[in-house]
Amino acid sequence: MRLTKTLYFIEEEKTITGYSSIGQPQYETVTTFVPFKGEVEPYSAKLAETNYGLFVEVTNRFFCKPNSNITFHKCIRYDEENYYVTEYLKYDKHFEVLMQKGEPSIE
Repeated sequence: MRLTKTLYFIEEEKTITGYSSIGQPQYETVTTFVPFKGEVEPYSAKLAETNYGLFVEVTNRFFCKPNSNITFHKCIRYDEENYYVTEYLKYDKHFEVLMQKGEPSIE
């Protein structure tokens, strides 16, 4: 499997940047981008239904090596756009991941 594209996991972590005059910690959110390799292609909800029997929102699909960081609603950066994981399928030697452009909605 040729993995020619670089994708990034978007990790947000709150860190203490200092303390107030009364000793309360002050926090700042630090965003880091963790790179990994994959192969991305356009995809649709209709294809997901036909090929996998899944009813999910999807704009793209990517293939990658097995990665424990891939979870539902995980934020991913690719080609200067943000995506989130809507479904993933684990196989012995690779993952097939469906993702939706934008930010996940919490319902």
